[in-house]
Amino acid sequence: MMTSIDRLLFRTRALRRQLVRLAVAGVAACLPFMAQGEEPAVVVATYHYARYDRAAALQPLARHLADTLGRPVTVHVSDSPRALARSMAEGSVDIAITNTFVHLATRALSTLKPVAVFDVPQHTLERYRGVLIGRKDGPVTHASDLANAKPGIRYVQTIPGSTSGGLVQDLHLAAIGAAHPFGQPTYAGTHEAVLEQVRQAQADLGALAEPPWQKWQAENSAVATEIVELWRSPPIPPGPVVCRTDAAIDCTAVADTLLALDKANPAALAALTAAWSEASGTTRLRPVDESAYDALVARFRDAQRMKAVLEQLL
Repeated sequence: MMTSIDRLLFRTRALRRQLVRLAVAGVAACLPFMAQGEEPAVVVATYHYARYDRAAALQPLARHLADTLGRPVTVHVSDSPRALARSMAEGSVDIAITNTFVHLATRALSTLKPVAVFDVPQHTLERYRGVLIGRKDGPVTHASDLANAKPGIRYVQTIPGSTSGGLVQDLHLAAIGAAHPFGQPTYAGTHEAVLEQVRQAQADLGALAEPPWQKWQAENSAVATEIVELWRSPPIPPGPVVCRTDAAIDCTAVADTLLALDKANPAALAALTAAWSEASGTTRLRPVDESAYDALVARFRDAQRMKAVLEQLL
């Protein structure tokens, strides 16, 4: 027969069990809301370029993505294209606005998917090329001289990291096995200064963008034959926007959002294109065509060699 004390202990234990069940049920009911509140922000990233405030340029796009994806979005600007490529490979970036060489160096990664690119007008794209020039009376006067050049050729580029005034030329020289004779290039500072150094015999080989070269030829017809064009690149496509497929975001939704940006949020698109000179004249984003990038590396026969060169050039 239970005493009053036994009955009190029994009721206490029963009450305790009921409180535990209620607590567990309450935590379970709150879990979806806790998970939602702790959901990490989507990281949209690009690389630093001194001429533009790209952190500010990406803010309108970040807000638009946050609205359409229903997730918080933060902006990160890496110190350099190389740093951006490293972050993409490591998985610390969810959406990246790349450049040509970042995409070439990372596009073999299965976790990265190009989802959109600036729809640059064809006349603009055709003008975005790089050239290699030499002097008519210099040691490099024909395209065939590039592959057979002897060490000691003085090579000048515009500035470190310039796509049209250095990188695309270095990629070509490496592809034809001609990179080593030219050694470490010097930098003239501008495309026009590259031309002048070659003309004044201060350099034997010059790398610059095609528009300044064409402009100089038109304005200096009397002496234009002193300088010879040795190589002209294919049109250089802008780098695409890339989405990380193993992130907790829907890359299809990201692509749909970007491809409709010109109609849904033209101000965000305008802010974005204003911070990329190679996007001049762009009025929308379009799907990515990889053949434009393939053309830049078509001369490579060894995939590992190409990968090593791209990593070196970043």
